[in-house]
This record gives sequence, C-alpha cells and structure tokens, in this order.
Amino acid sequence: MGRREEKREATRQDILAAAGILFMKKGYDATSVDDIADAANVAKGTLYYHFKSKDEVLLGLSIGYLKRLSETVDMRLEKGESPVDVLVDSLKTLARETQLYKDLSRHFFLAWFSQMRDQIDCSYESDPSSLPNIISKIIRAAQEKGEIDSGYDARDLGALISGLSQHAQVTWIAGDENRPLVNKIDDWVNIILRGVRKPE
Repeated sequence: MGRREEKREATRQDILAAAGILFMKKGYDATSVDDIADAANVAKGTLYYHFKSKDEVLLGLSIGYLKRLSETVDMRLEKGESPVDVLVDSLKTLARETQLYKDLSRHFFLAWFSQMRDQIDCSYESDPSSLPNIISKIIRAAQEKGEIDSGYDARDLGALISGLSQHAQVTWIAGDENRPLVNKIDDWVNIILRGVRKPE
C-alpha cells in the first residue's frame, strides 16, 4: 500500500472511529453526517468521498467488527480450541452486542436489508469476513477434528447457521421474543448441533 493509500485508509478509519463513538453516545438518529465529520476533523466532502451515506458508515463499522471477530476465531482455532466451542461463543458474542446496542443493531439491519434490496450481488458471499464465511471456516475446522459430520457442505451449514442467527437478532430487536437473545441463540445452535430427527 502506497503512502497516499495509507493516508486514505487512515482517514477512513478516523471517520469510522468518530462515528462509533457518536452513535453510542448520542444514538444513531441524533447523530448527523456533520457531527461525524466534525468529530473526525474532516470536511463533509471528505466523508462523502469515503462513504455515500450515514447508513454506509454504519455498515462500515459492522464490517470492521466482523473482521475483528474473524481474527479472534483464527487465533482460537490456531490454539487448538474446540471449533464447536468457538462457534457457540462467537454467536453468543454477536448476540450480546445486539442486546447491548439494540437501537444501533436495528438501524444496521435496516441499512443492510436496504443495501441487499438495491444491489443484489455475490460480494457478501465472497467476503471472507462475512458472517456465513466466518461460520463456514469454523465448521470446516470442526469437521477436520471430527466434531461435526464431514458429509455436510461447510458453506451450506455456514449459510444456515448465520441465517438463523440473523433471524433471531431481527425478531428479538422487533420485540417478538421475551427470552434473552443470548439464550435464544444458544438454544437454536444446540438444536442444529444435536439434530431434530427422532432416532429410530
């Protein structure tokens, strides 16, 4: 990466850091693009050079969070920890973050669904830090250790589990569930790991 690219990336990270602080302190709705630009000490035009909208800033924060989660997963797997434990812990960590930042999570899903509606492509599936791919990576490690049946496609299981996780988060945010989200995620993942078919 050249010096110019490094400077651009540093500016982008400054904007994201400022936005994250403001979103948690003031709330998403109460934070304006001008607020973010001022806090990041950049011109409004500079912010729009990096992000098309406030929603895109929020999505950028989410991408950064998932990248850090992916790095944590890699570290734990390299240490030889049980992949199934890593899977459950990772999903419960996401659930705790959703519970802690419920309003921000609601805005994230609104922004994400809007983006998916307006631009249908395969970039999300190809991103190694997307939730389905993080889970697929854990599944493959679990299959190699014999913790999960290797007869299943890890990508299919990754898509299935991430879809259930996101559905659980959305319905919890909408107020359709009184049970703590962490407990709900734990129950659902255990159902998948055990299987639902009655033994013959």
